[in-house]
Amino acid sequence: MHALACVVYIVMNGYAVPAYKQLVGGLTSRGVAIGMAMYLIFYFFVSLNLILVFIQRQAIQFGLVIFMMLAILFYLLPQYPIRGLAYCALTGGLTVGAILLSNAIDNAYSRWRRLAQVQPLATHDRQATPRLLQITALIGVCICTVLLGMKIFGGVTAEAVTRHSNDSGKCYLVTYAPGYHKLELIGQVFGLFSSEYFFRVYTTEGALLESSEWNFRVTEIFGVPPEFSGSTVLYPGTHGYEYWWVPECA
Repeated sequence: MHALACVVYIVMNGYAVPAYKQLVGGLTSRGVAIGMAMYLIFYFFVSLNLILVFIQRQAIQFGLVIFMMLAILFYLLPQYPIRGLAYCALTGGLTVGAILLSNAIDNAYSRWRRLAQVQPLATHDRQATPRLLQITALIGVCICTVLLGMKIFGGVTAEAVTRHSNDSGKCYLVTYAPGYHKLELIGQVFGLFSSEYFFRVYTTEGALLESSEWNFRVTEIFGVPPEFSGSTVLYPGTHGYEYWWVPECA
């Protein structure tokens, strides 16, 4: 089952990245073009699943899953929030699923041997395994999945508020209001912990160059308008102006 989880990881990673680019735009503009680091996470995921094959106690297994998820978040956040949440949910969900499915198959096989009046194999008693670690791992996977989904939903359903073009006419900046309110109460609660606005810079052809949507360390505001200064784009935050250097706008 752990080998199957590694195969599913490859398949889902292959489909998820193009799907996200199709929905929202290129990943590079959000600071996640980190090349070989993604291979490092995959090798970490495979290695940990290989280790789990030889561990029988579920308490240790789920403890390692929680360690893996926290390590991925620590490694990727806050610079790479999209992949931090996505890979935490993906690796944690697949590993937890592999553990539970392996346990279910093992129990089913043991019951079949007893029904067939065959001497059962020596198995470890897992009934005393603390459920707390299992629940914690599942909650972690669910939280990462929900947060990522809501953040993507807010960006996809965002409404344009204003548009500013630079002097050269090569770029323009759009102020957006996320569409969290469309999720009613849940969206309103989520919106309390998110920025009310975010900014995107496009070329005149509509290609996305930069976005503050996934910059978790900055709370964007709309008190003063964003500005262009040559190839520098300034946008307001709660601690003053933030900026991008965008050579395509020069």
